[in-house]
Amino acid sequence: MKLTSILAATTASLLLIAPGLSTANEGNPWTDCGIGAMIFAETPAAAAISNVIWDLGTTAVTSAGTSNNTCEGKKVAAARFVTETYANIEEETVKGKGNHLNAMLNIMGCDAASHSAIIKSVRSDFTHSIQGTSYTDKTSVEKAQQYYGIIQNQISNNYSAQCKA
Repeated sequence: MKLTSILAATTASLLLIAPGLSTANEGNPWTDCGIGAMIFAETPAAAAISNVIWDLGTTAVTSAGTSNNTCEGKKVAAARFVTETYANIEEETVKGKGNHLNAMLNIMGCDAASHSAIIKSVRSDFTHSIQGTSYTDKTSVEKAQQYYGIIQNQISNNYSAQCKA
């Protein structure tokens, strides 16, 4: 039952993250890095599911050396930062401001002048996310992955001119 929940959450998260992909070297850390990417190089969904099953996606995000040339760049650094500081980012997103949020946006190459607007947009999406019934059942890595998807979606759809990630 838990595995089914993890697989469903991962698949749903992929839908949020996919719009944020840009170049081969700036891809999605959960699908392009780690053991899953090595085994399922041509099937991103299988790579993400494999990474989550293997170690809840931790290796995929924290180990830049596992997939040559795909686990580098601002997006991977931002995903790593979100994963490592998720509790702080979660709290600051609820508040609407904070040093971790600004640091994350700086890592993603966002202009400081746009931080408030981006945080406001992300905060709105994040509010819907945490109100979902499955949110409390997710691991911190799954929550970080979902949050990263929200950020990438907002930047690619609304703030690409302000963020050079």
